[in-house]
Amino acid sequence: MNDPIRRRPRQPVKAAPARVERMDSEEFMQLLRRNIWLILVVVLLVIGGTAAYLMRQTPLYSAQSAMALTNSEVRISQIDTQMEVYDLTRARVETELDRLRSRSFAEDVASRLDLFANTEFLPVTEDGPPLGSSERARAVIDKLLKSYSVQRTGESLVITIMAEAAYPQLAADIANGVVNAFIDQSVTRQVEGIERSTEYLRRQIDTSGEQLTLEQMQMADFIRENVLDDAELPERLRRERSHMTSVLAVMDGRAQGDTAERQKLEADLKEVEDQLAERTRNEMQLSRMERSVDLLSTRYQTMVERLNQLEPQRDQVDPDARQVTAAEVPYEPSWPNIPTTLALALPAGLVLGFILALLRSSMNRQIWTGAQATHLTQLPNLGNIPRLAGRRLFGRKHAPTRFLRRFPRSEFSEAIRSLVTIWSSQGTSNVRHRLAMVTSALPNEGKSTVATSLAAVAALDGQRVLLLDFDPHRAGASLMIEGNREAHPLGALNDGSVPVGDAIYPVPEYENFDVLRIDRDSRLTPKNIDDFGETVLPQLTSEYDLIVIDTPPVLGMADAARVGILADETLVVVRAGKTPESALRNCVERLEDSGVRLSGTVLNDIDPRRYRQMNLGGGYGYY
Repeated sequence: MNDPIRRRPRQPVKAAPARVERMDSEEFMQLLRRNIWLILVVVLLVIGGTAAYLMRQTPLYSAQSAMALTNSEVRISQIDTQMEVYDLTRARVETELDRLRSRSFAEDVASRLDLFANTEFLPVTEDGPPLGSSERARAVIDKLLKSYSVQRTGESLVITIMAEAAYPQLAADIANGVVNAFIDQSVTRQVEGIERSTEYLRRQIDTSGEQLTLEQMQMADFIRENVLDDAELPERLRRERSHMTSVLAVMDGRAQGDTAERQKLEADLKEVEDQLAERTRNEMQLSRMERSVDLLSTRYQTMVERLNQLEPQRDQVDPDARQVTAAEVPYEPSWPNIPTTLALALPAGLVLGFILALLRSSMNRQIWTGAQATHLTQLPNLGNIPRLAGRRLFGRKHAPTRFLRRFPRSEFSEAIRSLVTIWSSQGTSNVRHRLAMVTSALPNEGKSTVATSLAAVAALDGQRVLLLDFDPHRAGASLMIEGNREAHPLGALNDGSVPVGDAIYPVPEYENFDVLRIDRDSRLTPKNIDDFGETVLPQLTSEYDLIVIDTPPVLGMADAARVGILADETLVVVRAGKTPESALRNCVERLEDSGVRLSGTVLNDIDPRRYRQMNLGGGYGYY
């Protein structure tokens, strides 16, 4: 056996490799099992909260109507006041959609449905606007705009109106009212356009008629004043001019000078020529007046014809849309849809519960698996010990020594036997006697149970085993064994005042299995431990094949680190789901700093059900 007095230097610890945060199926199932109640509580809270919220909601009824826009629209041309047909463009459709969402359109719908005075649509409250006020009108319009939505699919000309209200009939009225208001407004808009055009044409016809009459009268007066209705007058004047010109020529041939007769004849000729010139100017003026009258007459006739075309169309106006689906009164509310919402709340609660479980798992830095302990300490995990079942009568736990003899093929027994086998295989072949220390980071982690069970299984396998109870504070290992539990001072054992043989007592129902217990007043000082290693321990190693030392927890007390220098191997017990990662890390570091040789960890107190599901071993009962 190695010299128990010589302190060993701390062994260098390899840096832990980066842990790959990847969850396999086994870890996933463990996560669910550890947090199943959290997940169930979250699911129940989500479903219950959703149900309570839905119960407080006011039921809403939905109604749907649809209308199809025409492929073209008819408008009055502002140039010639004629009806013209234009193709319906995308911009025009978007404009109509915006009009359906406008406040002015909503105001028209509210007026048609008499919503401004409808207290069911918008109840009157003490702090709300009174009936007939402008504030209430704005509030009604705001609520109406929120009550219906306008939808269009792709490039389709079909517009769907979805309306919601607290009453079924009101929802259908709003959906149909929007469509009817749009159709009526389109008809009204066209009729108003036709009426404006006809009114304009009437005014123009009246003006043109008056102007035509006036010019006709002026032309008649002009003809009468200038005797333009005498068509033979120009011919008579030309004959007179020709006659007088001939007479003057004869008088010139006879050499008749400047006589009175000649002067009178020349004056008459000049007067005739002036009349002919005046006649020509008047005829030209009359021609211009006739053309003006003809133009006014043509314009007048054109406007009369356009008026005759527009007036019949007033009663034949086609709307810009037609209703293809009329909203029906709904029988069931669309909101709250309790079955569907609760069905969605179930997976939502599961997802939320799983997320909280992940957060809890990430924040809960406790050891659950041997792989986790190995990654943290860089020490092998030598065994996974299931939880020791309790007695049925009062639920008290079995004593390990009695349970191992009574149930040799139980999961607990097989796990301890497997631990002994794995741990024994780590020893060197030239070492006959082995001294093992069993400790833990914190109290209540099962180190005494593991130490007692380890010693009992080794004894059942035929080895001579001694259990040293070096936990003077609780003496957990000794209390688990029936029979003589007398304790002895460590100093009395070291100086020989109490013979070692007298301090050892056998374990009932076991052969080759003894116990040595030190009393509560014993102090595990370095000197007492060195004296024990020099005087008492050689006597024990010569008599026993295996010595198991049960010590106090490492953290908070220095006893385990001091006693550990006596041991060839040290096992650190980890309680599944209880031991924090920081405690295990500090425990291993403290033992290594004290020169204690660590063999590995032992994962204790695994739930037997999880123990079987994780396939970590078991007895015949498992198979």
